[in-house]
Parts: sequence; structure tokens; C-alpha cells
Amino acid sequence: MSRPWRVRYAGAKCHLTVRGNGRAAVFLEPGDYKRFMEQPDAALEADGVVLFAYVLMPNHYRLFVETPMGNAHRFMQRLNTAYGMYFRFKHNRPGHCFQGRYGAKLVAGDRYILALTRYIYLNPVKVKGLDSSPASRKRDVLMGRLYSSYRRYAGLTELERRVDYRWLSFLGCRSERGNRRAYRGFVEAMLEKEDEFFME
Repeated sequence: MSRPWRVRYAGAKCHLTVRGNGRAAVFLEPGDYKRFMEQPDAALEADGVVLFAYVLMPNHYRLFVETPMGNAHRFMQRLNTAYGMYFRFKHNRPGHCFQGRYGAKLVAGDRYILALTRYIYLNPVKVKGLDSSPASRKRDVLMGRLYSSYRRYAGLTELERRVDYRWLSFLGCRSERGNRRAYRGFVEAMLEKEDEFFME
């Protein structure tokens, strides 16, 4: 049976997910994360894709993007092929780096979009090893995650040119600084809860 076509249209906003083959790790050392982060800039420019949020985990990564030209498939192919070639050569791993096709969910609605960014950023603390950890420990993990755009959203470090931060304005504060402070509170409020938007 053939695979169903993905819904594609100009201006689509998508939550994209890619997992390691067999859920195996695809980032084995700090150099792998750094190498992967060299890829999006070229792919974003080549395909005209807008990046809103990202997080890299040891065995998968998540992106929230907009595709003005409706070409998420081309963007993801460019991104995954480049990193997959590097990973196989660097670690002498034959076969596929990533598992099957990437996951793609269309995104709409201001409340859902804000909740999605929070869901993406909380990925590092919603893991088995931190289930029973106190909120302070989870906060430390969240703040210490280097390969995530959260620290920039929360105003903890310099902004990245590759990321578009427009959704912060939905928080309605008088200043950008206020929006970032409010966003940090918005995310941390779910450190020990499950978001109703993403209950499976």
C-alpha cells in the first residue's frame, strides 16, 4: 500500500519530528550537536523556511517551522541527508541514521502555537530519568539545554538570527523584555504537569 501524501501548501506551519533509526541516538557527542546546527542555516536559506523553535535530544529532534513555499519535504530532505552522511562517516555507522519519514503535524491557532513551543522546550525534562525529580532540578535541566532555542526565548542569552520570535508578542506585555519574562513563567508552569493540548 502506498504512503499517503503529506498535506503541503504555501505558508503551512508544521511541527516536524525526526527520530534515530530504531530510536537509537543520533547525537553521540557535543561535536554532533554542533555539526547538526551548522545545517539549518543553509537549508533555511535555500528553501525559504522560517524557523520558530527547535530542540535537539540524543535520539531525536523537533522543529517548529513555517514553509512559505510549501516545501517542508525538500527542507527536511536537505537537512537529514546532510547530517546523515556526516553521522555515518564520523561514527562508522552503515545504514540509515534516521527512522523512516519525518513526522509532520500542521499547526494553527495562537494558543496552540504557544503551547507547542512550550511542549518542544519541555522535551528534555519530560523523560523517565526526571519523572520524580523536583521542579528545581527540572528547571536546571531546562535552562542548561544548550541545543534548544528556549534560552533565547526566555531572554537568558543572545538571540539567534536563524530563529523568528514573533510568537512572544501573543503574551501581550508592554515590552519585549516583559514578554520574555512572561514566556519563561508560561513554560515553567508546566515543569511538573502535562499539557492538555498534547495528552495522548
